[in-house]
Amino acid sequence: MATNSVSADYSAITNIGSIAASPCPNTVILFDCTYSETATSAIDIYIENCKEINKLWTGAASVSPEFSRLLLLGHVSAVEGYFRSVISSIINTDQKAQADAHSYTVPFGAVLYQNKKLLAEALLEGVSFASEDAVRKSLIKFLAVEKIPENLKTLLLEFEKICQMRHCCVHRFGKLGTQNGIALGLEIHSQALEKPLALGKNELADIASWLMSFVKAVNNFMFQTLLDRSCSEKNPYRIAWKWMYSRDCIKFLRFYNLFASQKDAIPSPGADELYRRFLLARKPRPRPNSR
Repeated sequence: MATNSVSADYSAITNIGSIAASPCPNTVILFDCTYSETATSAIDIYIENCKEINKLWTGAASVSPEFSRLLLLGHVSAVEGYFRSVISSIINTDQKAQADAHSYTVPFGAVLYQNKKLLAEALLEGVSFASEDAVRKSLIKFLAVEKIPENLKTLLLEFEKICQMRHCCVHRFGKLGTQNGIALGLEIHSQALEKPLALGKNELADIASWLMSFVKAVNNFMFQTLLDRSCSEKNPYRIAWKWMYSRDCIKFLRFYNLFASQKDAIPSPGADELYRRFLLARKPRPRPNSR
C-alpha cells in the first residue's frame, strides 16, 4: 500500500516553518561601518560603553533574571573590550611593548585588509579576556610584568568568579554547570548545580560597580608599570627624562593619554599633577658623598 511521504514524515515533531531564505543575506549591512570612537583612552571607551548598557536597566523598577543575564554579558564584554583596546594602544605607543611584539603573529587577512594602526588589535584575535588566567597571561606577555602585586591577584580571582557566571549565561542559559561549580567552589555551590542564575537589580548593580573598580585598578597598575619601566636601567628603551615638566610633557603625555579619563564622575588629575607625583617618586636622588 502506497504511503504519503508528507504524512509519513515522522521527524516532524515540531513545526520549523520556512528556512529556505537566509535570515542574514548580507551581514556587512548589520554593522555600523560609519562608527568611530567618541572617547580616546581605553578607560573612557569602557566607561562610555557601561553608560550605554546602564541606560537599559537602571531606570527600571526591577530586572527579570533573563534580562539580567544579558546585562551581565554586556558588562563583562565591556571589560574584554577595555583590555583589547588598552593593550593594542600600549603596543602602538610604548617602544618596549612594540619591540616585544615583533615576534608575534597576526592573521594574514589582517595584514591584507586591516588599517595599519589597528594591526596591534589583530594580535589579540585569539585571546579571550573573560578569565583571570587570560588577563594575567596578557599582562605578563604584552607588558612584560614580572610579578603581579598581591592586591591585583586578589582582584583577578574575584574577576574569575564573575567570569564563571558569565560562562553559565553564554553556554547554559544561566544554569550552573559542574565545571563552573568547581571553579566557584563545588562544596558550597553543589545545591545550585543546574539552577539558573537569578540576579536582582541590586546584585547586578553591585557586579557592575565592582567591575568598574576592577578595570580602574588594572588601568592604574598598567599606567604605573609603563612609567616605572620607562626609567628602569633594565629597559633598553628607557626614556631620558629631564625631570622638568616643560621638557618632558610631550613624552609624559604619551603615557597619560593612554590611561587618563575625562568621562569618569571624578576625572583624572591633570597631566602636570601626575607628572609632579611621578617626579617625586622616581627622580634619581643625589648619592651622599662617601668618605
